[in-house]
Amino acid sequence: MQFAPFAGEQPFVGAAFALSVAIILGNLIALGYWARAEASARNGSTLWTFLFLYTGFGLVYYVWVRYVRNDWEPRTEPADRRERVVTAYSLAVLLAFVVGAFVTPPDPMMQVLALPPLFVVSFVVSYLFVTRGSVGDSGGTAA
Repeated sequence: MQFAPFAGEQPFVGAAFALSVAIILGNLIALGYWARAEASARNGSTLWTFLFLYTGFGLVYYVWVRYVRNDWEPRTEPADRRERVVTAYSLAVLLAFVVGAFVTPPDPMMQVLALPPLFVVSFVVSYLFVTRGSVGDSGGTAA
């Protein structure tokens, strides 16, 4: 049994599938780094922070409290550039999935094809959102 017979027949679909897998695996790495940095800056547990950020609801809640309401307790050290990039990466993956659910038909193939371009656009938007100057000093992520 061949894993993905469509990948050999249509190289564009195979490339989109490979990019989607790479984006999702990259998100796990980015979430791990982000959780470690966030937990060490707030003297918390890396495992619990990772599990909290890994769930979609936890990530949305974190973004709401930290960036929109801006009432998170202050960090012991400010976020560096790498932490802001992995934050933007994880937010871009979530945003690409949400936007993809609304703009593509409920067909898994179309959603796989749409994920890479949606991720690129979402990464630019989320990076600007994370690094904007109005995030505030209490969050420690101001550019």
